[in-house]
Amino acid sequence: MKREHVVLLDRSGYNLFRHPDGRPFLDPDRYRVTLVTLPGKVDQVRPGEVETVHAINVLDEAEVLGLLPVVRRGRPVDRVVAVSERLLVMAAQFRDTLGVPGFTTAQMLTLRDKVAMKRHVATAGVRVPKFCEIDRAMDAADLLARHGRIILKPRAGMGSVGVHKVSSPAELRALDAGGFSFDGAYEAEEFIDGDMYHIDSLVADGRPLVGIPSLYLDSNESFPVGGQNRTVVIDPGPHRHMLEAFNRQVLATLPWFSGVTHLEVFVGRDAQPVFCEVAGRPGGGGIVPAFQHRFGIDLHLMTALPQLGRSLPELHERQPAQRRHTGTAVFYPPALGEVVSFESMPERDWIVKFTALKKVGDVLKQALSVGQGVAEVTVSGPDFAAVCRRIEEVQSLLSLTVLAKAPAQSGGAR
Repeated sequence: MKREHVVLLDRSGYNLFRHPDGRPFLDPDRYRVTLVTLPGKVDQVRPGEVETVHAINVLDEAEVLGLLPVVRRGRPVDRVVAVSERLLVMAAQFRDTLGVPGFTTAQMLTLRDKVAMKRHVATAGVRVPKFCEIDRAMDAADLLARHGRIILKPRAGMGSVGVHKVSSPAELRALDAGGFSFDGAYEAEEFIDGDMYHIDSLVADGRPLVGIPSLYLDSNESFPVGGQNRTVVIDPGPHRHMLEAFNRQVLATLPWFSGVTHLEVFVGRDAQPVFCEVAGRPGGGGIVPAFQHRFGIDLHLMTALPQLGRSLPELHERQPAQRRHTGTAVFYPPALGEVVSFESMPERDWIVKFTALKKVGDVLKQALSVGQGVAEVTVSGPDFAAVCRRIEEVQSLLSLTVLAKAPAQSGGAR
């Protein structure tokens, strides 16, 4: 059998692309792999797994796209794969340039650029916030005047980095004078007063094979010392049915897409759903272990399979009802300073996965995005209330000692 040549753009390390027994997703008997990854991740590749490695800064678009002439001079490429949100558009640019089948740049921008995606789904009748493109904060003055509160966010941002909430003309003028906290293009949108949900789906040709709605219990606008960011799957009922229907409506606008989506939805005070954004990759903060627990699938592999031209598997429930509900949490530093001790988490049969994100000797700083915590956890239970209680128990069991230090003066969050 002819082995297909796959270019894999990666920022997490090759261990992300392994089955639980250690075998690589990209079987060397089936694929010739050209791996483009960060220099510090090269050592995760084992002998015989990868044919060529390019160790570069994959977060630098110019450096990654600069590899294209080198790749074109080599063996013809059959597929290009990426699972990280930062690399999805670059992978599409590789496909377009190399003439490789798969998602195009124009398609992937509807899953990456917050303006393009809102325009796309709104054209199909999906309710979106009022929004506008902006070059500077004061470009949003009219939007603020009409709605009273607005959100300014990077068009290609992730994890709530660089987001600004503005509630007055004075705040907008101050932001205009000081500049945004994130480089790159921005958009502004009306503030939707209500609750926020995420819906995580496995998708075949724009149709969800499964779509699981979860409620954010904490704000995505700030990440306070001693705080947390929790999300819990909601119980069956009319509210869940409404969110599942909205998810189907959004995904129907993407009939070309197969893989994994992470949709964020507001439910306003009028109890109606409003689109926030949708990504064509797995959600973070414990969602991948939750799907592994419930269905026995790895969402990273599910993201890669359609890009390899392969079908998604059938889903089967792996858990009894009392272990089927899940919730996740990221815990933020209890204090700012150096970690002097971090005890292991006591075992509980309902803890699906606990990951310490910091270690002794690390210096804890103010979290600036959702994922910048000291630990994250996925738990299971019979229903929403039980999962919430178990996340609280995990937080109470978290044993982390910090030698507090005064925060260093900083010139900003850039």
